[in-house]
Amino acid sequence: MNATVTLQWSQDYETGIDIIDQQHRQLFEYFALIEDQIGAGQLDQLPVVVRGLVDYAISHNTFEESLMEQAGYPMLTAHRRVHEAFRLRALGYVARLDHGEEPMKLAREVRIDIGLWLINHIKREDRHYVPYVRKVLEPGIVSGLLRRFFR
Repeated sequence: MNATVTLQWSQDYETGIDIIDQQHRQLFEYFALIEDQIGAGQLDQLPVVVRGLVDYAISHNTFEESLMEQAGYPMLTAHRRVHEAFRLRALGYVARLDHGEEPMKLAREVRIDIGLWLINHIKREDRHYVPYVRKVLEPGIVSGLLRRFFR
């Protein structure tokens, strides 16, 4: 894997749903933090940041599914399967950390693998649910779901 892959937020990744775009931007912030820590050789914080990225990404996907469910998105089951495959892969990284894998190597792999997965997922799968979710978005729904998944 090429560690020089640039993972920066771009307007190309915007869904037009503010709360989803904010969460996607936060994921890109995790990538930047991992990159900064790798560059500075800060090994002690890498496991914490990798775990934070994985936890946030999984919570984000669950939040997204809740919005799709509220919207009656017809491809929700398929989208959930994609998220579940991601969840298992991401938790595999945490397990590798727990088993003592070298944090610098693992953090580089996580940053690129999860980053490229996210970019692909936003551009391909997430775009499909946008029209459905936009029709049902109400501030009360969003704030209630945020409290539920991001305490």
